[in-house]
Formats: sequence, C-alpha cells, structure tokens
Amino acid sequence: MEKILQRFGAGVGLAVGAVSAAHAALPTEVTQAISDAGSDLTAAAGAVIASLAAFWGLRKLGSKMGWW
Repeated sequence: MEKILQRFGAGVGLAVGAVSAAHAALPTEVTQAISDAGSDLTAAAGAVIASLAAFWGLRKLGSKMGWW
C-alpha cells in the first residue's frame, strides 16, 4: 500500500509541476482575461443567488399574508 501511495504522490507531483509550467508559459493578457472572467462569474453567481433569495422571501411573505 505504501508503494502505491508513493507512486501516486510522485504522479501528482509531476502533474502539478506540468500545470504550473504550462501556466507560467501563458501570456499576461490570457491570465488577465482568466481572472477577469472569474470576477465576472462571481458577480453573476451572486446576482443569481440574490434574486433567488428575494423570490423565496417574497413567496414566503405571500404565503404568510395569504396572497398565494
């Protein structure tokens, strides 16, 4: 079992090294675009969650007030 874990750890180490080397080779414009897309997706996800929470709150209020 220990040999399997050592081999797995070595494989993971090689994969992480390859990913970091590939990431370092990207132009700065690409990395900036990736981080901008991450920020946009975070904002969009927050907007969706806020709208769902508002809908849930209005629905709950409507059921308490007898609107639905």
